[in-house]
Amino acid sequence: MHKIEANYTNVHWGYLSADIEPILKINSGDVISINSLSGPPEVTSNCPYPVKQDLLDIHSKSFRGTLQGGHMCTGPIEISTLKSGEVLQVDILSIELDSVWAYTGVSPLKGALPDDFQKKQMTYLEIDKANLIAKTPWGMEIDLDPFFGLICTAPPISWGRIPTVPPRQNGGNMDNKELKAGTSLYLPVFNDGGMFSVGDGHGNQGDGEICTAAIEMDMKGEFRLTRRKDMSIVWPFAENDDYLITMAFDPDLDECVKIVTRTMIELLNLHCGISREDAYTLLSYVGDLRVTQVVNGNKGIHLMLPKKYFLNKTFRI
Repeated sequence: MHKIEANYTNVHWGYLSADIEPILKINSGDVISINSLSGPPEVTSNCPYPVKQDLLDIHSKSFRGTLQGGHMCTGPIEISTLKSGEVLQVDILSIELDSVWAYTGVSPLKGALPDDFQKKQMTYLEIDKANLIAKTPWGMEIDLDPFFGLICTAPPISWGRIPTVPPRQNGGNMDNKELKAGTSLYLPVFNDGGMFSVGDGHGNQGDGEICTAAIEMDMKGEFRLTRRKDMSIVWPFAENDDYLITMAFDPDLDECVKIVTRTMIELLNLHCGISREDAYTLLSYVGDLRVTQVVNGNKGIHLMLPKKYFLNKTFRI
């Protein structure tokens, strides 16, 4: 198994690009252990908890691609033989909390209520890793269910350098709380090698990510990265043992709804032999449309279908 520790030599901060050189090249089917760091200087400067030296080194030694937020992404990782137009299967094998503290920020002009809060507030939470609990300053305990907010392949060359905040067809800052351990994620590939990156560890998050941030913290995960030359997709989708999950991102939530619904109808039609009309009807019975997040410019919707209605078929290998 390959192991990567996030530090200033293998993190790209605030931007995604097809031009970023890979930090590691692996074979299809290899497993990697990788960690991510979170917290820009405006978070750590007044942090009441110990701050890792690797995070401070990133602040002082790494190029920050945007001053408008942005994530520290560990990667990219090149998968040998993976070609543009194919699919990267990302099996999320495990996710662990990797910090004793976390943070959440509130800022003017951000979140689901951009005009309602006129001053900044930084909330720091104490993390009980053994019991998977975050302790808030106002005395509540939050149960943790960790996931990585950002998982992606590199964007097309034609997109140039793009900020990490809006999710797109290559994945990115999807902030989908269903992408936790035990889930397989399928990402379109726009460049040979795929160029996989990960970051934005979340201890927990509600659907919507209402105030624009989750329980933001360092995270460690294990992933199996597999070339799927037998697949071609337009948007990311995922599956776990119980659900098939289609996803879409757009400034207009209505457009997201159309994309995830059309994608699920197509999957049912192609893989279960159900007519498009019957699939559309079935989704009205048992499909759950959920708001992924509404705070990242491109908003998100995911549609969840119990796999028993997908005839228990799977895309996993």
